[in-house]
Amino acid sequence: MGYSPVTLRIRTKGKNVLEQNIELAESSRALDEIQITTSHRRFGNIERINHKDIEFLPDASGNFESILKSLPGVSSSNELSSQYSVRGGNFDENLVYVNDVEIYRPFLIRSGQQEGLSFINSDMVDGVEFSAGGFNAEYGDKMSSVLNIKYRQPTENRARAEVSLLGANGLIEGIGKNKNFSHLTGVRYKTSKYMLSSLDEGGDYT
Repeated sequence: MGYSPVTLRIRTKGKNVLEQNIELAESSRALDEIQITTSHRRFGNIERINHKDIEFLPDASGNFESILKSLPGVSSSNELSSQYSVRGGNFDENLVYVNDVEIYRPFLIRSGQQEGLSFINSDMVDGVEFSAGGFNAEYGDKMSSVLNIKYRQPTENRARAEVSLLGANGLIEGIGKNKNFSHLTGVRYKTSKYMLSSLDEGGDYT
């Protein structure tokens, strides 16, 4: 609903005062059709994470879970641990998928390995999706969160290695001559010996 425009030509001479009352006529105009569409997502409240941000986080562990701990609702009681809790839940209430395969024991500490080494090799990660609630029932009966990780597909032959006071890691990837097969191999080692040995072990308790 609106008004039709009115055009007037006015001529004045000298200092004559002209008074004109203008009345606008109402008019209606049909607007163009608006279409609203949506796309289906696998589960709601999803957050896509850039796995490369782990290189810029000021975290001593260097684990992939350091990115998750920076998200709302995610917390951890130990900076060097790979365990995390979401919205007050226990660490074993988090669902973890790697290449669409559910990982029932995503913590190496359960397998008798040293604490602090993450199950996820961040050098191999291509895409990460995280949901802190509101996911579909098809993803199991976990109550806290869903972490969906995709490992990348090698596209060239290359290798990389890193060494620090907390450990070392290496990665080798490659493809066949006819691109009919590929391989992605990672090796990691972690130790907190050099960092913890610098702390004072004695004290005066009297």
